Amino acid sequence: MSYTKIYRTWIAMLSRCRNSNEPNYKNYGGRGITVCDYWNKFENFYSDMGELPFYEAQLDRIDNEKGYSKENCKWSSAKQNSRNRRTTKNHKTHLGVTVQVELQEQIGWSKDQFRWFKERYGIGWILENYKNNTLPIKTNREINRQDIEGTKCVDWDIIKFISYSKKDGHLYLCRCKCGIEKLICRNNLIKKKTNRCKSCSAKLSWQKRK
Repeated sequence: MSYTKIYRTWIAMLSRCRNSNEPNYKNYGGRGITVCDYWNKFENFYSDMGELPFYEAQLDRIDNEKGYSKENCKWSSAKQNSRNRRTTKNHKTHLGVTVQVELQEQIGWSKDQFRWFKERYGIGWILENYKNNTLPIKTNREINRQDIEGTKCVDWDIIKFISYSKKDGHLYLCRCKCGIEKLICRNNLIKKKTNRCKSCSAKLSWQKRK
């Protein structure tokens, strides 16, 4: 079986754990990842792991801090294997811990779009808006969320920037002097198309009529 893919997989596993000249040695043997003694023989490795379930299958460790053994290994696709690396970024969402690339797929953004928003607003902002279902539509339009945060628009206190969409523009969470909170688009605040909540507007209108 020396010309089969599973035999080459076994050789590669031994090499990256024991050969200091192997380019990936520093990430395996160099940091203490070992191969169990029972797998020193290919026959034993083959007996434990069997044939590849599909040609592209890769040998994957369940716990990346432990070595290669029957108890800690499985066959995975390249996609699954890449998401199980110790360098893979994980985030705790309202649905549980998820790999960053899976979070990106759930949102519906491309890799570049996810990076664009993350660099400008931070992962915390993405997770908060993902939980509240207020993430912006895919866009690379700059969002200057700091320009009116913390200011006032007549009776509205502009608390914080929430999201951007092509339909509604830049949305801010605002609080009226009576305590009512509402999402208002930036243009309406800048142009003072809204100065207070409907309840306060009605009271002010009634007082003027008196």
